Amino acid sequence: MLGRPHMLRILHAILEREGERARFSELVVELELAPTTLSSRLKTLVETGILLRRSYSEIPPRVEYEATDKARAFGDIYRALGRWAQEHDLNARAVVSVTGRA
Repeated sequence: MLGRPHMLRILHAILEREGERARFSELVVELELAPTTLSSRLKTLVETGILLRRSYSEIPPRVEYEATDKARAFGDIYRALGRWAQEHDLNARAVVSVTGRA
């Protein structure tokens, strides 16, 4: 599920707020995603318990998303992967050695 396009970007944008809620309209602008795409991905993240959705009866309507404990636990893993990537050159070329008869 997290491998679907834009899922990690969305989750990263919300986790970076460190406890602050993210408004749908802010995410559309920040991530430069079509509202239908963002809505679909957010719905999946809510259904899996990664995000919490809050809807307010206001005009215009206001919808906010926040990370759950499940998302924050994943955030620890995500940041660890980021640290690993910084410590290792991911653009290095592998050296391949071929042995055998000539």
